[in-house]
Amino acid sequence: MKKFWKISAYVGLVLICLEIALHLYNPFTARVKNGSIVLPKNTKYTIELPAYDGMDQKVIHSKNSIGLRGPEPNDSAKIKVICMGGSTTECMYLTDGKDWPNVLGDKLKVEFPNLWLNNAGMDGQSSYGNLQMLKQYILKLKPNYIFLMAGLNDMELDTPSHFDVNVSPIKRAYNFLELPSTIVNIIRAGKAKEVGLNHQVYTNLSQLPKLKMTDDEMMARMQKEQTYLAAYKQRITEFAKLCKDNNIQLVFVGQSILFSDENDLYTNIYLGDLKTGQMNGKTRSYILKMYNKVTFDLANELNLSFINLNARLPKDSRFFYDGYHFTIDGADMCAEILHDEIISKKIIH
Repeated sequence: MKKFWKISAYVGLVLICLEIALHLYNPFTARVKNGSIVLPKNTKYTIELPAYDGMDQKVIHSKNSIGLRGPEPNDSAKIKVICMGGSTTECMYLTDGKDWPNVLGDKLKVEFPNLWLNNAGMDGQSSYGNLQMLKQYILKLKPNYIFLMAGLNDMELDTPSHFDVNVSPIKRAYNFLELPSTIVNIIRAGKAKEVGLNHQVYTNLSQLPKLKMTDDEMMARMQKEQTYLAAYKQRITEFAKLCKDNNIQLVFVGQSILFSDENDLYTNIYLGDLKTGQMNGKTRSYILKMYNKVTFDLANELNLSFINLNARLPKDSRFFYDGYHFTIDGADMCAEILHDEIISKKIIH
């Protein structure tokens, strides 16, 4: 028994030291804590990547004084634009200035010299997180336009408890501690890898695992996803209402991924049988279209602009480094498509 207590005291001391160390520096710091989003302000990341065509090996990823990617706030700017979404908007593995929002900003400045655009994308952000981000940070910036790219991270999404502000004292104490949240973040990263939504640079599509699914299996998986669509619509409807109430012009952007029921334009490999999480590419693409259609229908209902990036961006592996996230050329093509739609439809004026 004495030995047990001695070991317990030693383990307790180690945990306390780890907790203190993580408070001083935590490389896995949660971006959501105590029901709020925590933006890393005035922060610079240096990311080393393997050699891969279309990607920089050394990536410099910076956050400005308000925790976003882009130029510092400019009160004199007549047109303020914020791009929101998940990792496909943040573009974590693209160096500063090569993420599609900032490429888009540079293109738009030709027509609108007094424009200020920032990237408020956040890795893993669903419509829940975008709604929280809007309330907590973006409304205060008083943008004229918001471009929202959402849907992918809402697949099979239940209400996330980490945005619950009505928590017990025990939960508050838990939220204060760094060690439990660090463990949870590591677990979440593992789950993201399991469903195929994490960052993983593909060097050769032909070496990726394949997954054959019958029509019945695909239909069952799509029917399962139907249960989440109404809640998704409710969230983006609330997002749209907040924008309207604050005189912000909302523009929806339909998300695009590489996976599809067609061949890759670059390698001619069929994308529908590639395994992505627990489904194949064909099923994943159909489910994303379900979310994009909800967004499109709401845009029509509320008389808002909708840019269907999924229909415009070619299914070309040179534009994606992992099936979801853009390469440098992909981000540039994305920005070009959005720019052309904005100018031709006079979305910004």
